[in-house]
Amino acid sequence: MKNIKNYEIKKLIFLGIFFILTNILTINLFRKVDSKNIYINGADFITINDITQNSSLKLPKKLIFIKTKLIEKELTQNISLKQISITRQLLPFGLVINIKTRKPVAFAEREVNGIKIKGVIDKDGVFIKEKFIPDRENLIFPIKLSGWKKEYKKLISLIIKTYKGNDDLEAINISSEGFITLEEKFLQKIFLGFESKEIDEKLNLIFDIKEQFKNQKIRKKIKSLDLTDLADPKIKVFIP
Repeated sequence: MKNIKNYEIKKLIFLGIFFILTNILTINLFRKVDSKNIYINGADFITINDITQNSSLKLPKKLIFIKTKLIEKELTQNISLKQISITRQLLPFGLVINIKTRKPVAFAEREVNGIKIKGVIDKDGVFIKEKFIPDRENLIFPIKLSGWKKEYKKLISLIIKTYKGNDDLEAINISSEGFITLEEKFLQKIFLGFESKEIDEKLNLIFDIKEQFKNQKIRKKIKSLDLTDLADPKIKVFIP
């Protein structure tokens, strides 16, 4: 009899605690999230204002109505993040934002409505605005890119990856019409022409030509390499 009574008491206590917790969680679900309830991990330089200004999140807002997936998509695009996850949290109450930033590899410049915007790119050719560059005061890169456009991301990434481990490349210049010119230490200027399916072949040919010059110990200083017509590459040398 005593054991049954103890069991009933424990059961009541458990149900009471369960009822209280359920009510707390339900209340929290409908509580409004404010700036003090947002926790950002992985990027100290990104503020809550950056989050709200670059997404549809408007504070204060009830936790249950925050569209986490939409906000993730907006922030990934607008702040050029590599990865982001946003989680609603009931205890402790709030919104947890975990961020993974991109690693910059070159300075870059783009033009929007006639205004030049400075930033950097990562190895995938993604442009990152100057404001959202981690530790930007201490960045030093040998490569500069001008004329970035979204449609050139794959092309830029291919050039960057082709030159990985080689410190010859100094600049990638893309004109407003899409004409691509490289600047490097060995071949000085390389004219690749307009984006085409032959870009892989042209980049491979650059390294083949450099290798031949080095193997044959040719001492002439190169002025430029014109690969606009892959069937008729032209090399100019400095004439003393």
